[in-house]
Amino acid sequence: MNSPTSDRDAAVPAGLDPGHRAGLIERIIRAPIDFIAILAACIVVLLPIVDLAASRFFYKAIPGASSVVDHFVLVLAFMAAALASMDRRHLALGRAEGDTHERKGGLVLALLESFSEFFASTTQTALFWASLSLVFIGFEPGSNAWGLPLQVFAAAMPLGFLLMAGFSLYRAGHGHSNKGLRYGASALGLVAGSLLAVSCLVNIGDALLKGGSPAFLQGLAALVSAFVAAWKLPLILLYVLSAAFGSPIFTVLGGIAAILFIGSGGALENAPSEAYRLLLGGSISALPLFGLAGLLLAGSGAGKRFVAVFRELFGWVRGGEAIATVLACAFFSTFTGVNGVTILALGGLLLTILSKSGMSETRARGLVTASGDIGLLLPPSAAVIIYAVNAQFSYQSGSAFDVTQLFVGALLPGLLLILGMAAAGILMSPKTDAAHPREPFNGRRALSSLRPAALELMVPVFAVVLFFTGLASLREIAAFSVLYIVLVETFVKREFDLASLLAVVRKAMPVIGGTLVIIAAARGLSYYVIDSDITTAFSTWIQARVTSPLVFLLALNLFLLLVGCMMDLYSAILVVSPFVIPLGVIFGIHPVHLGVIFIMNLCIGFLTPTVGMNIFLASYAFRKPVMQIVKDSWPFLLVQLGILMVITYVPWLSTALLGLVARP
Repeated sequence: MNSPTSDRDAAVPAGLDPGHRAGLIERIIRAPIDFIAILAACIVVLLPIVDLAASRFFYKAIPGASSVVDHFVLVLAFMAAALASMDRRHLALGRAEGDTHERKGGLVLALLESFSEFFASTTQTALFWASLSLVFIGFEPGSNAWGLPLQVFAAAMPLGFLLMAGFSLYRAGHGHSNKGLRYGASALGLVAGSLLAVSCLVNIGDALLKGGSPAFLQGLAALVSAFVAAWKLPLILLYVLSAAFGSPIFTVLGGIAAILFIGSGGALENAPSEAYRLLLGGSISALPLFGLAGLLLAGSGAGKRFVAVFRELFGWVRGGEAIATVLACAFFSTFTGVNGVTILALGGLLLTILSKSGMSETRARGLVTASGDIGLLLPPSAAVIIYAVNAQFSYQSGSAFDVTQLFVGALLPGLLLILGMAAAGILMSPKTDAAHPREPFNGRRALSSLRPAALELMVPVFAVVLFFTGLASLREIAAFSVLYIVLVETFVKREFDLASLLAVVRKAMPVIGGTLVIIAAARGLSYYVIDSDITTAFSTWIQARVTSPLVFLLALNLFLLLVGCMMDLYSAILVVSPFVIPLGVIFGIHPVHLGVIFIMNLCIGFLTPTVGMNIFLASYAFRKPVMQIVKDSWPFLLVQLGILMVITYVPWLSTALLGLVARP
């Protein structure tokens, strides 16, 4: 902190210290971004429900409603991502979700953080210019939604990247130590990103200036392209290295995509263009809505009510609390779709319950940590949606593979995983004896505990019934879930008033934005991998060395476990699946079976040392060293690996129910 006599403080009015002034400025800047993000979320929730009602009751849908919702998802994604930058909530390998504290250290740590700041700023700036160029050159004249030019909605992309770059620069200059070094690195990244995207500046100049862009810009663009082509591999390695020192994952993925596009002579605008296409997909809009639904439940008292129900239903048997823990984690993780939310939201409560039941604290921590993402195979899992949407880019258009197929195929494996974890929890629970007596099952008490939670427990029931009967799309189901939870928690349970509801929604925005911007950045890299035919070359290379499907599946599991502990779920799906899917076709692996193996491996990877994200999140939530969490979790990791082997080599589990949704 500066001394009271410093030049900086001399200009501060009496009674308004620098920290207060900075906080006031942040609130002023944040207010309009919050407003736009929440307004977009409201439209994305309400318009699909109104449109569904109009089509069902009046047999006439609202013209253009789907396109408007799609574009407001884009607005929501980038405004919420800007809020994630403001709050330092972007997912990074060097920092756990929710850990917003500045790290203290010497000059070496400051240099490493400055290194990551530079590359993060470079990517955000380059993508700002690329998306701004896309706004000018990427749309047909007259294209609009409800009379608004599509460029107005698409402008959310450059605005979002500009805000992210600005907030990164601001945060770099307001840390606790070595501010000047970090600020300088972030500012230098603005220059480097502009140089990297100079071809986009040429396109903007061509669009705005009658005589075209200046000749020196065109020459500079050619020079940059030649430099990146020559130094492509070292630049990519530097980006990968920056991830280890705290660069947000989306900036690493976006930066690598930028290097590949520029180095191959392609247009950098392809990266935001693919993000635009992906975020406008109808199923993708369900992701932020299901995430919001889960976060609203986590922000209310629903978690305690769910645990109370499961304890009454199973507490009379040995390990009943362990069963309740697994079921509660499964419920929350399948809805939120956001890595670690279950651990952060319910971890303390579940740890207390398990410890009071007689289970050792180490085993209790291990069970909660290992169950953090246990529901990601069950509907309406965001992981399943993302994999299915992305896989359709790789499979032939005639294949009978879609989101519904994958949800049905993942049901039995998902239930088997839950049963296996519950069984492990039972075995590690103390036996019923005089020291740990259990009351017999009491139907009246169980029914009494069910009443307070009944309305919230109906959410997954509604979602599954509406989806598998085809009465509503994923987006409509997700929108209904959010509205239903808001109404129940506000007017029935009285958990929220307007202020507390807005507080929960504001808290959810950075989480949603951080997830969506990773998906957006990863899609550009995924597009390059597919378009450049790298996957075909990779498949040919593997096919020449592996001939047995059984060996391929074993190697696939080992590879995906490694990927799962190095990358977040969504970027791994978007970047790695284009390599794996063609190999699955070559070795005759059913698309649904392959999808189930893929997702389950990545979920287990969250527990795999040394950088499995659930390990870090549990360390943050339980305030224990990372290696202690690893030690606590390994028995449950072995259980999940055993179930993975069963699911891998017994394809019937993934395909047995597919006849229920067989196409004519």
